[in-house]
Amino acid sequence: MIALRIKRSAATATQAGQALALLEEQPGIYFGVDAGIHGLHPLQATLLTGPALALHLYGDGVEVEVRTGFGQRLLAQPALASWQAGLTRGSGACTLAALRGFLACFAPSPDVLLLGALPFAAHRLAAGDKWADSLGVLFFGEQLYRRDAAGAWQLLHLSLAGAAEGDAAAPSAAVAGPESSTPDPQDDHPPGGYADMVRRALPCLEGSALVSLTLSQSYRRRVKMPAVQAFERLRAANPAPASFFVNDGSGQRLFGASPDLQLVISSGTVQSLPVCGTVARRPGATGEAESLRELLNEEVDAASLAVCTDALRNDLAPLCAPGSLQLLNRRHPMSLATVVHAVDRIEGKLREGVDAWDAIAATAAPVMVTGTPRRQALKAIAQLEASPRGWYGGLVVQVASNGDALAGTILRAAAVNNGVAEVRTGGDLMADSSPEREEQESRLKTRSLWRAFGLETVAGPEGVPDNITAPGQVRLIDAADPFAESMRDCLLGLGMALSADATCALLLGPDEVPDGQPQHLVAVGDAALRLLGRSGWRVCASRPEHGRTLRCQATAAAPWTHAGEFTAARYASYALQAGDTPSGWQTWALDTQGQPVALAHAGRRLVCLLFRPDSMLSDPQARQVLRAALAFAGAPVANTEG
Repeated sequence: MIALRIKRSAATATQAGQALALLEEQPGIYFGVDAGIHGLHPLQATLLTGPALALHLYGDGVEVEVRTGFGQRLLAQPALASWQAGLTRGSGACTLAALRGFLACFAPSPDVLLLGALPFAAHRLAAGDKWADSLGVLFFGEQLYRRDAAGAWQLLHLSLAGAAEGDAAAPSAAVAGPESSTPDPQDDHPPGGYADMVRRALPCLEGSALVSLTLSQSYRRRVKMPAVQAFERLRAANPAPASFFVNDGSGQRLFGASPDLQLVISSGTVQSLPVCGTVARRPGATGEAESLRELLNEEVDAASLAVCTDALRNDLAPLCAPGSLQLLNRRHPMSLATVVHAVDRIEGKLREGVDAWDAIAATAAPVMVTGTPRRQALKAIAQLEASPRGWYGGLVVQVASNGDALAGTILRAAAVNNGVAEVRTGGDLMADSSPEREEQESRLKTRSLWRAFGLETVAGPEGVPDNITAPGQVRLIDAADPFAESMRDCLLGLGMALSADATCALLLGPDEVPDGQPQHLVAVGDAALRLLGRSGWRVCASRPEHGRTLRCQATAAAPWTHAGEFTAARYASYALQAGDTPSGWQTWALDTQGQPVALAHAGRRLVCLLFRPDSMLSDPQARQVLRAALAFAGAPVANTEG
């Protein structure tokens, strides 16, 4: 058994970032649990550059590539020399046994690691199939950067105990093909094509053994940004439970931010954290809550996650002590930067003689990316999908010589080759899935990757540009409003001064105000409804609705560049009744019932907002709508009235 000496020294995030940048040109891997749910996801990261050894995996065995002088000295050790001598390719070889035997040559340690990536086809390892196709690469490093749960980095240098440290051989550069030789990239399907594929698949889920089925498609774009730079942008904007960057040494770079940390193995205990359901995360605390409510109210997603969890339990049951598998968390909400998900957590105790490699093989190509039962799902995938899956649905793995391991499912990932990035996404289907919703979700999942490459701009508050010029001063008319101080703070926060001499006024409160034809005015809440009642609208007293949230949709008449959604709070004792729109009025925004929530009269420069943009329940876009309303009201009155 080889005893390695491990020298540790403090490192900085800057040093780790500089080391990560090397992966653009040389083989290595970053694998980090960069985000997740507190108490469920073990925050940490490992970065390996300039690997000493590369273990190339195939369906019929393992081949070893020596990359440094340290790697040469390792293979000269009796234990590894004997292991290497026993390596073969062919019908008698066992890939998993070779990997297990490699780590068994070292003394148990959490820092003696194999790290790498396995493609989707790695699921064939569990069946014991023998074929010559590549199944990815695992690296063994001489130098590692490791980050703990508190975010502190350490640099670890491994050497042979009792031996002088030798100089490492310079790693060979990754092979890159000529970018100009690649044809123009094409997606698997035109818009709507994925929904058509889902429609063809749904009959397979009715009256057959299939309980669920996951179908995927690839999108391809030509990119100029270095992959490692795009990964850094992705990590900053969208930290995830399984973030990874792999340069496999062939010229291909794979990176992603997956929500699915598939396996966490520690001290003989195995956990799995399946994820299902995806809803775009709306801005602000209220927007996030609305997104989570939408997610958790979706029955199809709840059923899909239940199927995934039961199937994982079925995969892990033969490996665990009888009765030890338990459901620890059910549909726990997880908010990431751009989306929200629901997560289950199951845990079991591995049986004697079972290790991480068994668990990795048993759960490769999990039901989240295939379906249930897996065998029938794989057959349907081969018949329906337009292209091979490649890395999609594979695994990023980290296995230590003490038996601890992490495995993340390769999702939300980009594979970059010859200047073309391929992003593949999919979704779990049930018999009652909506093809249109699945198409929308599939495209939503690509957004963070294209943004990372700078191919999709990140907008400010949706629907409201930041360059609207609002009046510098506003006159606040408080008609006994209970939240006047909140509105005052909101206006000041928007950069407006309060002045009794200002031309543009904002009216709020339930008390009566003088009659007349106001101009340059924004009215809010009940004050707006009273004003509308004097302006030809049908308004009546209603059961008070206070502290309720509304989802609002801007119309084409709104004076901002792009129509968009926003969340706002409603405090009202009055309601609009159905009827014709009086002359001169425009509807700027509607609620989900189609009722107006923002109205404007251009001739009088009058705006009525039937919500409270100053409420803590209103998202930032609602306050930008207020700013746009004040900008409109503060403009000169038109010469003619409609």
